[in-house]
Amino acid sequence: MIRKLLFNSVLIGIAHLAAAQDTIPYPGTTAYDFIRAEANVIHNSVSLSAFYEKLYQVKKIKQATINIIQIGDSHTQADFASGTTRILLQREFGNAGRGLIFPGRVARTNESPTIYSSSTGSWESKRIIYVNQSMPIGLGAMTLHTTDSKASILLKTKPLENINYAFNKLTFFFQKDFSSYNLVVKDSIGQYLAYVGPYTLEDSNTSRIQLPFATNLIEIQTLQSTPSQNQFTLFGINLENSNPGLLYHAIGGNGAKVKHYLKAAFFTEQTSELTPDLFIISLGTNEAVDHPYVDPNFTTQLDTFVEQLKVKNPNAQFLFTTPADFYKKKTRRNPGVEFIRNKIIEYADEHHYGYWDLYTVGGGTHSADLWKKNNLMQNDGIHFTKEGYHLQGRLFYEAILKGYNEYVLYRYP
Repeated sequence: MIRKLLFNSVLIGIAHLAAAQDTIPYPGTTAYDFIRAEANVIHNSVSLSAFYEKLYQVKKIKQATINIIQIGDSHTQADFASGTTRILLQREFGNAGRGLIFPGRVARTNESPTIYSSSTGSWESKRIIYVNQSMPIGLGAMTLHTTDSKASILLKTKPLENINYAFNKLTFFFQKDFSSYNLVVKDSIGQYLAYVGPYTLEDSNTSRIQLPFATNLIEIQTLQSTPSQNQFTLFGINLENSNPGLLYHAIGGNGAKVKHYLKAAFFTEQTSELTPDLFIISLGTNEAVDHPYVDPNFTTQLDTFVEQLKVKNPNAQFLFTTPADFYKKKTRRNPGVEFIRNKIIEYADEHHYGYWDLYTVGGGTHSADLWKKNNLMQNDGIHFTKEGYHLQGRLFYEAILKGYNEYVLYRYP
């Protein structure tokens, strides 16, 4: 009997060891004592089981690709927090490429630190918040437009923390009709690599090309081939490397609110081209800025946006994040942040969606004082320093891993 009990104990120990080997360790510590580590979890995490399962399969089999789309405002456009989360996730689950980018410098706004863009010729731009301007908005939350038949954009990806974002597959999102110029894709020495045009057979407003080799730098140039071609309108470019792993697409617009995404002509339609497994909705900051007036339709708008995304992406799951505490007019308390935070959580709970409560994790009520005191917040009282964003990105990664580890221990005991 004793021998049998010992044998069973060994088997149980081996099973737990196997499960433990499939979980992923994380630091779990921070230098800032105001961070509430015990609250740093994904709530309603069970709703993300299919996402966690795909993460598990990608890590074990190393054959598939998983796509995450984070949708937000200026915090996401800067890509410091999301970029940190992207790098950490790709180290664990594989780097399938940089994902969706937009040449922000050409549009005279900020762009992700993972890319550099420049241009020749004349380019007009539109941001998602300017809903009354005629130019349509697509997947990138910004738009570039030219009528110059010889305009060009130089695009370079930059390595960060030993992550190489060289690419050999590109998907162009653009206004694809017979008024559109062709594009010539060139390498760093001006050699022609590929052509993009309205004649290709992919779905509406997209064209895909495969390069003969991976590169960190291309130039795209407009080319008029027929008299009817008189413009080119760019919504974004997806960069992949043909490897299995994870793509983390961070889409943000300075000043963006939920209602702006609802009015973006091609946004929800084009998300399906990225085949998302998970949407991360990181909005609410600019609604909270308006306090004491907060749009009474915020929750309705949020629900409409989610439903539109679900129609185009029926298999995707949803994860919401709440804004961290911030000031109004640089130094004044802003109760609107907690109000919006509560609205997001109420909505997520009611519809059984996952959420990450950055507001509480970051210290809760009046915690902006602590972020500012520790040089984690910029002087405008709304945005954070690079270190502040990196901290948020690491905390989010840790919360995702906690949910993933819990799933693995339950599903593969």
